[in-house]
Amino acid sequence: MRWPVRSVQPVASSGATGQWYAGATHEQGSASRSPMRPGPLRRSIMSSLRGVLIVAAVACLPTVLSVRAAGVPVGTRPAAGEASVQTGRDHEPLVGTYKLVTTEVKDRDGTWRPTPNYDSIGYITYSDSGYMGVHVMPKNRAPFADNPPTPEEVQVALRGYTAYYGPYTVHADESEPFVVHHRVGQINPGGQVDAKRFFDVIGNQLILTPAPASGGKAQATRHVVWERLPDAPLSAEAKKFVGFRELLYTDRYTERDGRVVTHGQKNEGRAGSYIIYTPTGHMMVHLMAREGRTPYAGAAPTPEEALAAYRSYGGYFGRFTVYEDDNPPYVVHNQEGRPNPGPPTDAERLYLLSGDVLRLGGRPRTTNGETRGGHLYWELLPPLTGRPE
Repeated sequence: MRWPVRSVQPVASSGATGQWYAGATHEQGSASRSPMRPGPLRRSIMSSLRGVLIVAAVACLPTVLSVRAAGVPVGTRPAAGEASVQTGRDHEPLVGTYKLVTTEVKDRDGTWRPTPNYDSIGYITYSDSGYMGVHVMPKNRAPFADNPPTPEEVQVALRGYTAYYGPYTVHADESEPFVVHHRVGQINPGGQVDAKRFFDVIGNQLILTPAPASGGKAQATRHVVWERLPDAPLSAEAKKFVGFRELLYTDRYTERDGRVVTHGQKNEGRAGSYIIYTPTGHMMVHLMAREGRTPYAGAAPTPEEALAAYRSYGGYFGRFTVYEDDNPPYVVHNQEGRPNPGPPTDAERLYLLSGDVLRLGGRPRTTNGETRGGHLYWELLPPLTGRPE
């Protein structure tokens, strides 16, 4: 089932949105401003990354609100259907952010055992507003020999990489409780849209069991084991980032002598993508092209199919750190993993928060008297009000 498409008016900002779910506070890995600022080497690394995800622009944020009036297509916001409404209480069993622990397989005598030589990292997160996202990446992948990579290199890099996002619905009252991930975007351009997972919550562990096509939970042969993470001691400013946001558009600009001389049109080619910040101090990005993605012909992609998927789906995952006292303020995305198998690095983004809209962009570059830069505009997603029609 797919979620109906409609235009949604912005909801009032809730201010400090860190109360995403209840969790124990811990003193490690705060996502608030660190007293130590990045040194020259780190800033050099960040500088080299500017523009990787940011398609540039300077535009007044009030124009963002006109997007709603113009009815920009939004692919992840459901209208209330005839099915029963899900609330934060329905989502309670799963709400949180989890780190991947392992996978398990069932042997012939029905005993669950850890998957041999399993070596992947990743996170899955569920909000009380009804959205989820996941990134899973195999470790120790071979970096690309050059840029751009060859199709064969990309084929290997994507092997075992999982990434998707969208709404979710919980069916906790069933005899075998399950959750359905309604994937509005995923790295596999032809993957299953509604992914059913039986779930068990045991202490801090969440065990997801992919539903087999041939039967119920008893016929399943694979478990994915996750561990719930505690909340981080976020600053008041960092709490404003927390939530699921959807990309409205990107644009570009050029300045000369402090005046805008060119201002590109809004680019909605990846509208509907997600950026996610969590109360645990983690974040993830899913940037997917809205059009032109072709499903794989077979179960696994050919080198050319893998390259096409890689070019049309970007993102990364890790922690985030807010430097609100700097001028201008910025946030650092401390990457742990991404589809590109090269060493993950830190991505620095200037930011501006205006109501429900978060504007992100790399520092502009000046060449021959001209300054070029740009932004992405992300709007906070409102709580879902219904199940798919």
